[in-house]
Amino acid sequence: MEEYIKGYCEDFEFSQTEQIFQTVSGIDINIDIFEAWKEINGLKHYREKAFVALTKGEKTYECVFYDEHNYKYLFFSVTIKEKSYLLFRKTLYGFTLLDTDTLTETYNYIPENIKNGEESFIITGVNQLGELLIFDGCYWAAPYECYVYDYEKKLFANVSTALGVDSLEEIEIKDDTLYLSGDVFSDDDESKRIQKTVSAKELDKLISENGVKEI
Repeated sequence: MEEYIKGYCEDFEFSQTEQIFQTVSGIDINIDIFEAWKEINGLKHYREKAFVALTKGEKTYECVFYDEHNYKYLFFSVTIKEKSYLLFRKTLYGFTLLDTDTLTETYNYIPENIKNGEESFIITGVNQLGELLIFDGCYWAAPYECYVYDYEKKLFANVSTALGVDSLEEIEIKDDTLYLSGDVFSDDDESKRIQKTVSAKELDKLISENGVKEI
């Protein structure tokens, strides 16, 4: 993932602007943030990168994040097959799973369409329902949506679209059920707030019928 992204930042001169410390799932996280501007063909371009160090006991994990912007709310604890992981983004797109015991990467996902210069879904929040991961986020400058992700099948399904929610407002998980609230838009640009519920079993069926590899 880094090899693909770092080309964005190669010719920029960076200066450090901020340092963030936090602890998630017993892991100490240190983030050094750097910013840069460069004029290209008369236009100013902004780039950002951060050196990230995670420490747990004697173990350390280090990497570089690019153009991320949301470091304080970037790391999410998830459990898959009774194993604990940190889920986070190194860029605006895709995600990484880090084993919290060994501090080693077990999975990196970067959408193929991003490599082709196209847009993809930006994950901004993570919830969990059983073994399923529930992502909220959006395409660039678009309404918020909810996707469910089956790690074993490596399939995504758009829950918002399937349930008729045009703009996601809130997600809640309770009693083995996913609750979504959001707006539905009519042809005359009027909106109506609705709430939808879907069980874990229904989500699994939704993935089987509508799941895709890319988002």
